[in-house]
Amino acid sequence: MVCILSVPALPHAVSAQAESSGQEVEQAVVLIEATIQRGDWFTPWQRTPILHASGSGFLLDKGLIMTNAHVVSDAKQIIVRRNGRIAPSFARVEFIAHDADLALLRVDDAAFDEGVAPLELGPMPNLRTRVRTYGYPMGGEKISRTEGVVSRVEFITYMHSGADAHIGIQTDSAINPGNSGGPVMQDGKVVGVAFQTNTRLNDVGFFIPTPVIRRFLEDISDGTYDGYGELGIITSNLINPSYREYLGLPPEATGVVVDRLIKGASAEAYVKVNDVITAIDGVPVAIDGTIDYHRYTIGLEQIAEDKQLGETVELAIWRDRAPRTIRIPLMNYPDAERLRFRFDQLPRYVVYAGLVFMELDQEYLKTFGNYWQNADKALLYNHFFRAAEDPDFEGKRTILISRVLPHEVNSAYRRYANTIVATVNGLPVTDLEMIPDALKNSNSLFLVIELEDGRKIILDREEAERAHPVILDTYGIRQDQRLP
Repeated sequence: MVCILSVPALPHAVSAQAESSGQEVEQAVVLIEATIQRGDWFTPWQRTPILHASGSGFLLDKGLIMTNAHVVSDAKQIIVRRNGRIAPSFARVEFIAHDADLALLRVDDAAFDEGVAPLELGPMPNLRTRVRTYGYPMGGEKISRTEGVVSRVEFITYMHSGADAHIGIQTDSAINPGNSGGPVMQDGKVVGVAFQTNTRLNDVGFFIPTPVIRRFLEDISDGTYDGYGELGIITSNLINPSYREYLGLPPEATGVVVDRLIKGASAEAYVKVNDVITAIDGVPVAIDGTIDYHRYTIGLEQIAEDKQLGETVELAIWRDRAPRTIRIPLMNYPDAERLRFRFDQLPRYVVYAGLVFMELDQEYLKTFGNYWQNADKALLYNHFFRAAEDPDFEGKRTILISRVLPHEVNSAYRRYANTIVATVNGLPVTDLEMIPDALKNSNSLFLVIELEDGRKIILDREEAERAHPVILDTYGIRQDQRLP
C-alpha cells in the first residue's frame, strides 16, 4: 500500500556545498496548511466534511512556491508559513498537475519571501549518492531534515491520480506525514520533490525528479497546463531468440514487439501490431524495452514523457522484415480522466423520481472502500476491462443508477442501486449528459429504463413527474442535476 502523506527521505554525508547552504535552504522551505472540502461521490449533491491538512513546499521564484498537488487539492484556503517568520501569508493555486502530483502556488504578500533566495533545480542524482529532504513532518512548527541514499530509479505509479506512471526516485530514509512537497537537495540544488512512500516496506520513500518538474514548468509557460501525451503502445520483450527469428530480425537488432495499441492514444494511427520498436528518437531500445536515460536504465516511454503535447516522437521500427521510420505527434489520451482519481471538481449526476444516475469512474468505485472485494463484478469489468475487450467501447462511459431514494413511486426498485443502465426509453446511453433528453424521449404513458443485466424499471410518467419535486425536497436536494 502506498501512502501519499509522506515524503522521501534523504541522505547523509552531503557535500560541503550542500552543508554550507543548509541555512539558506531552510529559509526557502515553507509549511503549507490547507482547508479542504471535496465532492461526495456517494451523495453527489452534497460535499464531504471540511478537513485540515498540512504539507511542505519551497520557494521556486519570487512569490512562487512549489509543492505536491495532493497537498492543495480541493483546498478552500491555503496558508503558508516560512521558517523563522511568525506571520503567515495566504496563497492560491496558480497551476496544478494532478497527473504529475505537482502544484505551483502564488503568494501576493511581497514581504513573505523578502530577502530569501529561491532554490535552484539541479540534475538527476546518481545512484548511491546522498540526498537530504527538508519539510514539516506532522505539520510541526519546526523544520526537519532527513537523510538517505538514492537506491533506485524506475517508473512508478503516482498515487495521487492512481492511474499515471512517471519516473520516480527511491530513497531509504525514515519518512513522515507532512513532508510531502518539500525539496530533496543535493549539492545545494533541488533534485526532487518528496511525495509518497510504500507502507509495506521499511524505509522506502520516493521523490519526483527534476525531469518531471522541468516538464511541468515548461508546460505551464504558456499559461495553461495541458498534461502528458500517451503513446498507448503495449509491448513484449524479445529475449526469446526464436521470437526474434520468427519476426525476421537481423542478428544485431534489438527492440521490443508491439502486442496491442490503445484505442484513441497517440500511436494508434501510426504503429501496427507486430511492429518491432528498435529505437526512439535515435536512442536504441534494448530487447527488454529499456533505454539509457541520464545514466539510468528506464523504459522507452520516458522519451515521450519528457515532451509536450503536439511534439513528435520518432520511432525506428522493423515492419514486414524491413526497417522504417515513423513520426508520431503526441496527444492526450481521451479516456484518462475516467481512470484517475478526481480533484478540484464536483461529481456529475442526474436525479429523477428518486433514481440517481452517475458515471462509473474511479471516484465512484472508491465509495465501496475495498472495491475489488465489495463492488459488483459487473462494475469492475466495465471500468477496468471492457474497453480492452471491446474496442468500440473505448471513449464511451458506463452510466449507472448509483442509488434509489425511497419513495412509493419507486418502491419496487429499491434494490436496483449500483446497476448499469443500457437504455432509457429505448435510447442507448453512453454519457451522463444523454440522460435528461432520454427521459423525455417517449410519448408513452411509461418511462422504461432497461438495465445491462436485462431487468427493467418501469415508471408511470405522470406519477414520476408528481413525485420528483417531492423527493428532491424530502432529501434536501437543491439541484436535480449537475452536468458541467
